[in-house]
Amino acid sequence: MPVRFNLAPAFVFASVLAVLVGPAQAEVTFNAGAKLSHDNNVNGAPNTPNQLSDNYLTLSTSAVYFTPLDDAQTRYFIGQIGALSSAYNKFNNLNSSMLVASAGLYQQLSPTWSGQVTARGFTRYTQQTASDSKGFGGTLEIKKQLSPTVWVKGFGDYEDSKANLSGYSYTGETYGVNLGYLPLKDTFVNLGYSHATRDFKGATLFVSKSETLFAEVTQRVAKNWYLSGGYAYGRNDSNLAGTAYTNHTVSVGLNFSY
Repeated sequence: MPVRFNLAPAFVFASVLAVLVGPAQAEVTFNAGAKLSHDNNVNGAPNTPNQLSDNYLTLSTSAVYFTPLDDAQTRYFIGQIGALSSAYNKFNNLNSSMLVASAGLYQQLSPTWSGQVTARGFTRYTQQTASDSKGFGGTLEIKKQLSPTVWVKGFGDYEDSKANLSGYSYTGETYGVNLGYLPLKDTFVNLGYSHATRDFKGATLFVSKSETLFAEVTQRVAKNWYLSGGYAYGRNDSNLAGTAYTNHTVSVGLNFSY
């Protein structure tokens, strides 16, 4: 069963966007969130009768630093430190946590095009010491503003994770696309697709592939508070026969940003 980590990308993206259009000086935002999710197939069983479901709670917190690098406010340095922890209701052997630090550069390329490149380092802790890991990664994002309320963003990501036991170590690539929409001033809709590949470094060659379709709606309910709800469909496969499976995840979250 792969470890799941989610830093509430829609919420973080909305916070980043809000700061980038603000005054031209360095700023720091503090974010905290709680998300309750239900996964119908936490054990990754290929056959429906063997699939086990569970609820899990994810708590996250982060501090994000922004500073403009030019007078025109077209280039920003962005630094972030964060932590999150997931706790399962029944299968507490899946409990996990992560610490992450990242730094990146945002660039406005034209009135409607922008890009961002980010590097990160992380440490993961799980219930199995052998799968505890440290690693690094990088992400490249390109965004096109289609209208004042609609945008599309493509991204590519690379990650290198080294675990205490080599069989849990991997290198991986993820790419995908997101469509963002602001139907109302305080309502954010995020639709997306991603494809991820993980090449594990054990004695037996094991390559896993996953595709995810998701939808999430975030609503600001007070000055600094955001309520979100989402659904994700995942399809997972590998180079080993009989390991393909699907899963459905629904979630609701509450986030605070200051």
